[in-house]
Amino acid sequence: MRKLLLQFLLLLCCPVILWSQKATRITYAIKGNDTLWFDHYKPEAASNGISVLFVHGGAFTGGDPVNQLPFAEGMTKLGYNIFVIKYRLYLKGKSFGCEVATPEKLTAIRQAVEDARDATIYLVKNASSLQVDTSKLFIAGSSAGAETILNLVYNPFIRKGDTAFAFYNKFRYAGALSFSGAVLDINNIYKQPAVPLFMMHGDNDQLVPYGTSAHRFCKATDPGWLMMFGAHTIYEELQQRNMPVILYTYLGKGHEVSNYMFRRFTEMDAFMKEVVKGNSFRTAHIRLKAEE
Repeated sequence: MRKLLLQFLLLLCCPVILWSQKATRITYAIKGNDTLWFDHYKPEAASNGISVLFVHGGAFTGGDPVNQLPFAEGMTKLGYNIFVIKYRLYLKGKSFGCEVATPEKLTAIRQAVEDARDATIYLVKNASSLQVDTSKLFIAGSSAGAETILNLVYNPFIRKGDTAFAFYNKFRYAGALSFSGAVLDINNIYKQPAVPLFMMHGDNDQLVPYGTSAHRFCKATDPGWLMMFGAHTIYEELQQRNMPVILYTYLGKGHEVSNYMFRRFTEMDAFMKEVVKGNSFRTAHIRLKAEE
C-alpha cells in the first residue's frame, strides 16, 4: 500500500518528467570540434504532415535546444513534427554587445545561418526516414535564432560555387516564423522567391530593433555598431509588394516577445495550416496590448 501511495504522489508531483516526450537526438554535421545535432520530437497527436525546424536564441553566445521543450511539446500535441537544432556559438561565453567588433558579430551570424542551412539539407536528404514532407517544411526561430532564420531566407551568405548554392536556389521553405528577429540587408528580401512570413515583435524591444536601427541601439562610434531591419520594417517592405506576411506587434513590450513561441500556439497553428492549404495569403498587421 505504501509503495502504491508513493507512486501516486510521484505522478502528481512530477507529471512533466514522467509524461514528457523523449526526443531523438540526431547528428546532422561535424565541423571542426563541433558536433551539431537536432532533437527530433514526433507528433503526439494525429500528424498534420507539417514539420518545423526551430533555431533557439541566446545572442549567439549561449542557449540550449533542450530549453525549447515547451515549444516542442505544445506543437507536437497539435500534430507537428518538430526539429530543434544545436548550432555553432561563435561567441560562446563572450558577448554580442556594443563592445564586440562588428566583423565578429557577422561571423557569429554567418556560422549560425550556415548550420541552419545544413540542418535543412540533412532533413531534406533524410525526409523519408524522418517523416518530413519537404513541401510542408517551415523554419522558425527566436531572438538570435530569428535573426538566423530570417538571414537564411533572405541573406544566405552564399555565392555561386559554394556547395550549398544549388540546393538553396532549388529548395523553398513552406514558410518562416520569427519571434523578435531582424535582417542585415533589407534589399535582399526582393531577390528571393516570396516565402510566407509570420512575425511577432514588441515595439519597445531594446535588443533587436522593431524598426530600422542599430542592433542593441549601439552608437555609430561603438566597435559593434551594426544596423538591422526589424519586423516592422520587413512588414512594410513586403506588404507594399503584396508579398505574404503577417505581423503581430505587442505594444509597449520588449524583447520578452522572443519567448512567445512558448504560448502562441493558436496563432502559429492557424498560420501554418492556412499556408499549406495553398489559399491566397493576405498580409495583416495585428496590434495587441499586453497579453491580449
